[in-house]
Amino acid sequence: MDLTKLTQEEFDRFRTFIYAETGIRLADGKITLLSNRIRRRLRQLEIASFEEYYTLLTQKKLPRELEHFIDAVTTNETHFFRTGGHFEWFSDSFLPTIRTQAAEKKRPKSLRIWSAACSSGEELYTLAICLDEVRHQFAGWDISLIGTDISETMIAAARQGVFLNRSLDQISDERRARYFSQLPDKTGWSIRPRLINTCEFRRHNLLTSMPGERFDCIFIRNVLIYFDRESKQTAVKNLIDALAPGGALVVGPADGIYDLLGELNKKTIFLYEKPQ
Repeated sequence: MDLTKLTQEEFDRFRTFIYAETGIRLADGKITLLSNRIRRRLRQLEIASFEEYYTLLTQKKLPRELEHFIDAVTTNETHFFRTGGHFEWFSDSFLPTIRTQAAEKKRPKSLRIWSAACSSGEELYTLAICLDEVRHQFAGWDISLIGTDISETMIAAARQGVFLNRSLDQISDERRARYFSQLPDKTGWSIRPRLINTCEFRRHNLLTSMPGERFDCIFIRNVLIYFDRESKQTAVKNLIDALAPGGALVVGPADGIYDLLGELNKKTIFLYEKPQ
């Protein structure tokens, strides 16, 4: 099957569809990248042309193909303890503050954490490790650790809890021995079942509101860089709405949303707090 690159017209149609489904706006220079990623799906499905695939995709004539398409065109790259200073803050400042507030009867003994756009789960499992290391201090607490992503494939991978060696590059030997088991072929590691059982993963689009109770802490890092201005505004509004009064929002340095966080109190370059 000889498939050439997307025409400009085809590229425009696909990227309009991608924007409508995900909020991600592809730049003009991404035509080759998108062509290559869609071409893989065409070969797997034995579809003869980009046009035919677009028609089948948009008319929903391919069961669950939208999920595969989104997986193919979105970027998923992360590892444990990425940007370690954020997790030092979580362990050394956030958790002690929450515990003190509960001891002073200023809040209930409950804690809700959301890793938004969690990819394959490394960020949420990192937070679970941080909590596990002080679990005796939170005995009897109602703790919810929730990770969401738009990709069903990433959610399935997160639930499985198996990671390549490179994902653990910043994990200490002590933590690696305590929380992971090496795969027999030594190509990766599986996280301990008791940590998997503390985490909940579900599909969610950041352009829609997050249902359920509000969160005490939300991590959203290095994701919104792919969104245009309008989509960023929608996503940020949904994140702020999901944050409990006094809750913390941890953002990535590349997301370009600082000017959209005016209703929050800036604590550091990466940390914002919702007023009580």
